Amino acid sequence: MAAREYTEEELTLFQEIENGRTFDKGEELPPLYKKALKNLLWMQHDSEYSGSLGYAPWIEKAPTMQEKVVVAQIVKDEMRHASVIYKLLEGLGEDVMSHIEKTELGFKMEEDTANIGFQRLKEDYRVNIFYYGINYWEDFILFNFLMDRAAGHQLEDTLDSSYLPWKKGIEGIYKEEIMHLAHGDKWIKILAKGENKEFLQERLNLWWPRVMNVFGSTKGRSNDLYVKLGLKKRTNAVVRDVFVKEVQDMCDQAGLILPEYREEEQPQR
Repeated sequence: MAAREYTEEELTLFQEIENGRTFDKGEELPPLYKKALKNLLWMQHDSEYSGSLGYAPWIEKAPTMQEKVVVAQIVKDEMRHASVIYKLLEGLGEDVMSHIEKTELGFKMEEDTANIGFQRLKEDYRVNIFYYGINYWEDFILFNFLMDRAAGHQLEDTLDSSYLPWKKGIEGIYKEEIMHLAHGDKWIKILAKGENKEFLQERLNLWWPRVMNVFGSTKGRSNDLYVKLGLKKRTNAVVRDVFVKEVQDMCDQAGLILPEYREEEQPQR
């Protein structure tokens, strides 16, 4: 597919944003900018909302009373994150509640070992890792350790977003995501020293390609546009490299083996 050619007006917009132009609540947004912004906000909203629902059963199933409290806090954080993005989308004229009511954001696949690659299963906008069920405590911890770390790296870019309401809203979200991944880091060390280390490794092998697929295909061009619009600072490929190095270092410390990821072997859309 040939790369999209931008109009003179759009090229001027890219240059203005590179020179520091920002947009605030209530401002009229250029069509290309507004479409890209809404795409990212919908993806974040549905992912946060679905993630909260996926975590919720682990309030009851967490191994200790203290962990039940921690999981409950994480569930609350994720739903609060969704509510922040909800308000931003409403401010852009989107009917978020109707969307929530007609989509199955609580849907989870029944097959435990499935790998759907980059495929979509529903008509919502969530990152597709949220289609998978969290079936074991090890899964919950790996989600904190891997997915919350990936989200943290991606959200870090939004701290400099050219859309000021999102930039402001993301500050608290980012801090809470860092707390979630710290919980994962703590428990990875605990589980890696325990008698179920082999099972932890099996679950890491399962979840690793799922998490890597979150960064999308390296053939995709949408991230270049997000960077041009100041909605992201780095492409997903750059963020992924930083993320992988960090996870590799932590797995080495815990005595876990990080599986090889082959994008070309992942199921396609």
